[in-house]
Amino acid sequence: MDATKTINHDWRDILRAFKMAFDPKKVLLGYFGLLASMAWCLVVISFFSSVKMISASPTFVISLVCCSLREGVPFLARSVLSTLSPMDFGEFFVLVVLVVGLLVIWAMAGGAITRIAALDFARDESIRMVDAWRFARKKVFSYFWSPLVPFIGVLFLALCNVIGGLFGRIPVLGELFIALAFPFAIVSGFLMVFIGVIGTLGTCFMFPTISVEGSDAFDAMSRAYTYVISRPKKFIWYYAVNAGYGFLCLAFVSFVAWLMIHIAFLTVGIGMGEKFNEVQGYIFQKCTIAFLGFCTRYSPHANAAPVLLDSWSLKFLAYMLLVYIVLIKLAVWTFLTTYVFSSKTIIYFLLRKDIDNTVVADVHLEEVQLEPAAIPALEKKTEPGNP
Repeated sequence: MDATKTINHDWRDILRAFKMAFDPKKVLLGYFGLLASMAWCLVVISFFSSVKMISASPTFVISLVCCSLREGVPFLARSVLSTLSPMDFGEFFVLVVLVVGLLVIWAMAGGAITRIAALDFARDESIRMVDAWRFARKKVFSYFWSPLVPFIGVLFLALCNVIGGLFGRIPVLGELFIALAFPFAIVSGFLMVFIGVIGTLGTCFMFPTISVEGSDAFDAMSRAYTYVISRPKKFIWYYAVNAGYGFLCLAFVSFVAWLMIHIAFLTVGIGMGEKFNEVQGYIFQKCTIAFLGFCTRYSPHANAAPVLLDSWSLKFLAYMLLVYIVLIKLAVWTFLTTYVFSSKTIIYFLLRKDIDNTVVADVHLEEVQLEPAAIPALEKKTEPGNP
């Protein structure tokens, strides 16, 4: 390991996540994950809305990406609540399809990112993106199932309670059965809370576990619960540091992106004149150029009468600028994605060393597969008397 790159084995190591998040390989994987997620949502919503299974419009995804965080969180909350409250079978099926697709996408992208982060932090080694992608592909089922294990556990216990409740429909005997067996339902409720809450908190350790240990979903679940329960104070402290530092890093990156866009708009607008002001007013009717909300600078064109562009070339310019804004916003969220995966991997190493007393450099390495033609040459070279 490079002598200039030291590991402190405490909360200060989390501060390295900012630099690790800018690894070009992680950025490409994170950007791919976000683009693939957006494309998947657009395809699924477009298809099922066309066959009248849902009433949602594909513009929902675009609107969510274009709006600022301050506008987006309430918008997303209202949309989710309005979807879940009267959900029928068709909407539930579409939701399952969306979730399964997103889990597959991030099983690959997130697995590769955490694999790169694990080798970078623990061994100061740079792994090729194709090797990280190959590792994630081999472990895709483990990455896919690990976040679902707590949910499946809660669902199983809930189903047991429902089945037990069905016996209560039997006259007299069913009522006596529920009266005597209800303590088991209470225990089941406690287990659902325990599995759900601790599982949700420990979900962040599941991808790093698989990437570091080369294990499966059950090992990831076991370590997630163990690490949260065994060192709750350190767990809370590490995550407090991670959340505070991560917000400051995201604010800095967001401000740079916002400033970059506004300087580009300002300077090009000076040269292009009134035509660009019309285009800018048209864009402000479509989205807010803001990151995290507090960097918003509202244009006077935003509150003016609706702007109509009478030239196809101006409309083309406006929509191309919208595309650039969306891509830059996705770049900011890419940083957040790579930061989260990197910081969670670092925290996993810290808690593993503290709980399991495992050295940080202990990372599962893939066996090198030699080509058949290379094996005889290697054997010959290793014979006694051969240099």
